[in-house]
Amino acid sequence: MRLTKIDVAEAHLITAVRAHFRGEHAASIYLLAASAREILTTLGEITGARTMLAGLAEDTGTPLKKLVDIAHEFAKFFKHADHDPTAVLETFTEKDADMVLYVACNDFSRVAKGMPVELQVYASWWLAQISESVSDASLNVHPLVRKSIELFPGVRAATRPDQLRIGWEVLENVKHNPALKMQIQREVILPAVGG
Repeated sequence: MRLTKIDVAEAHLITAVRAHFRGEHAASIYLLAASAREILTTLGEITGARTMLAGLAEDTGTPLKKLVDIAHEFAKFFKHADHDPTAVLETFTEKDADMVLYVACNDFSRVAKGMPVELQVYASWWLAQISESVSDASLNVHPLVRKSIELFPGVRAATRPDQLRIGWEVLENVKHNPALKMQIQREVILPAVGG
């Protein structure tokens, strides 16, 4: 099997999105999304693609490492037991998994220059359910939020299980739509060194 780092990030994210809409455990979704996000943040740094965290770091003056630590907050707990094996996590929520999955999907698009259908559906679903109204979003994303809300009717007022069901139904309805097929840059292209 031949896999690029983009292939691995894509596999993690497709699995995480499908698990998310099926209502599977948020810890597994978070860990898959965090793993993909970690790959994509690193590739963004190496290739010069502006990932969400890199953009936030530039816009706020916050060190990228600090933002990465925040985005990766629960990953060590989910992956390791060598430090404090009796620890209990009480602050993790489904919304933490939702956010990391959204960041990773968005970063996939920025690094790979396209997204598989699952990631497109999740990113639109997230925008639709997170925004109480179009005016809540920043001006430059109003059209995107408006379109997302149209794609997921009723999602903003729905209970969490119904939000997930709505997302799954949309995914199932569009997963073979050729209009949503995007080209994905699977090979990492390093910038030329020197001059």
